[in-house]
Amino acid sequence: MNPIAFSIGSLDIYWYGILMAATFVSAFYIVRYFAKIHDIEQRIIENLYFLGAFSGLIGSRLGAILPYWRYILENPLEIFGRGGMASHGAIIAIMIVGIFFVRKHKLNYWVLADLTAPVIPVGHIFIRLGNFLSGELYGPPTNLPWGIKFPETLVPVHPSQLYEVIASLIILPFAWKWSKEPKYPGYAFLRVFFIHSVVRFFLDFIRQHSELYGPFVLTQIIALIICIATLPAIIYLDRRNKTN
Repeated sequence: MNPIAFSIGSLDIYWYGILMAATFVSAFYIVRYFAKIHDIEQRIIENLYFLGAFSGLIGSRLGAILPYWRYILENPLEIFGRGGMASHGAIIAIMIVGIFFVRKHKLNYWVLADLTAPVIPVGHIFIRLGNFLSGELYGPPTNLPWGIKFPETLVPVHPSQLYEVIASLIILPFAWKWSKEPKYPGYAFLRVFFIHSVVRFFLDFIRQHSELYGPFVLTQIIALIICIATLPAIIYLDRRNKTN
């Protein structure tokens, strides 16, 4: 398994970078597609996209180094050297930036959030394929027939990256349908964010672990907090909109 897709002279082009680029390109066209369906001005959506892409990169980087905060405090320059990106960090950063964006343009925050719901599973499909091809974020040893031996493993291990790809492929058609016809603002985004967090919580039991906080890693704690916050909101909004 080779993380390098091809080389141009001495320049190596990595699969992870290609698939990361595919994430950004697909996100651009997805939000434009749903903005057109919901009659939202394309210029505004494009501005939001580029702002979100930039903040998402920063958030994903911060989210990736957060589990190693003690090490980073002792070695601050490693904030640029330690590899990795974190999806929850990207999503949360974009959500925070979105608050200020909608206030400036006087838009409905949750209507815009619904446009981005399909981006979450699409992004995970590309990024986890990148993790797989890079031989990272795999699970513990397994005797199951689909176990895979990566360059750094002595025995076959769980391809936990592909488990998340499969989960995202299952979520995607639902996210697409919900974003096309949300029953109320936030309907699609809250559901996808909740389901993604449930998947992430359980799959992190069989991924390469960072520092444990009790029985969980930090990413599981974040996922659990998101689940606790979004599920009551979904239940409340569903009930309120049924009575209206």
